[in-house]
Amino acid sequence: MEVLFFLARRLAIAAVLLVALTFIPFVIFFKVPSEPAAFLVDPKTATQAQIKAARHVLGADRPVHVQFAKYVWRLAHADFGRSWRTYYVTANGVALSTPVSRILRDAAGVTASLVLGGAALLLLLSIPLGAWSAARPRSLLDRTVAAGSLVGISTHPLVVALLLQLFVGFRWHLAPPSGYCPLHGQSLLVAPGQKPCGGPVDWASHLVLPWITFALFFVALYIRVVRVRMIEVLSEPYIRTARAKGASSFRVVRRHALPNSMLAIVTMIGMDIGTALGVCIYIESVYSLPGLGHRMVDSTALGVLDMPLMVGVIFVSAVTILALNLLIDLTYSLVDPRITRVSSRRTRSIRM
Repeated sequence: MEVLFFLARRLAIAAVLLVALTFIPFVIFFKVPSEPAAFLVDPKTATQAQIKAARHVLGADRPVHVQFAKYVWRLAHADFGRSWRTYYVTANGVALSTPVSRILRDAAGVTASLVLGGAALLLLLSIPLGAWSAARPRSLLDRTVAAGSLVGISTHPLVVALLLQLFVGFRWHLAPPSGYCPLHGQSLLVAPGQKPCGGPVDWASHLVLPWITFALFFVALYIRVVRVRMIEVLSEPYIRTARAKGASSFRVVRRHALPNSMLAIVTMIGMDIGTALGVCIYIESVYSLPGLGHRMVDSTALGVLDMPLMVGVIFVSAVTILALNLLIDLTYSLVDPRITRVSSRRTRSIRM
């Protein structure tokens, strides 16, 4: 019952946040000096009547509350509208464009591939290195990992991406420097000079450098968190008991200390979901990956805001962050039920 109450409360908070995060871009759009009609006509040479007609075709001539209400109504029917930057007028005078939902569907798959693969590589690096450093404090390995962590924390992901692309991609030719290949089927939208590609091998080879860039940005902090938590756990009485019974150091770390340190990793993952999506903007821009971050950059290109695409990217990102945080909170509450109990007690005390 407490878990259901906890879930209902978090869903209510998520709904309020989604409404706010959807309305704010509309307000910003009306405050930023931008001319949506530029997607259809040239504002420098077009007449006022042509500009007005272009704004009417895009639906940008309505008041902000009318546009927001219409957008919310479409969202209720799983319709994100149509991208303004893809509008074109046919010879018959009919305006055609690409649905934002189709753009977001394809872009979300690319970003998910980047984040999931990078997160898997991150955990494969940070957990063993953090555990080994904690098991041998002040050793050469521990000092080396600490020094590498400082370098990793101090380096911007844009710099890491550019260096990997320059040396590993262009000079050493160990991995494709840019472009994206789908996991299923073939892609015709590849970098100049490249052939159409597709399949698991091409998909993974084009994401190797983005995965490494993503992992290197977070690995330093995760190693330090795992190390600190492991040192705390290794000083607990039950660890000394396990060692007194004759358990080897490897067994103590693997069976007793490491599982009790995973809650710290779960907490860090929940805190870094939003940061991960922000880092994807830099990574996708450098490696020319058609993900959500790249689409957000496209929505603000040329100084004209593509509001349907921009709001769609923000909405999908917000839903992803809220859903994953809710999933992590539920996982945390199942592992440690005291969280929901404390939360319910605080709510009752506030009502009283």
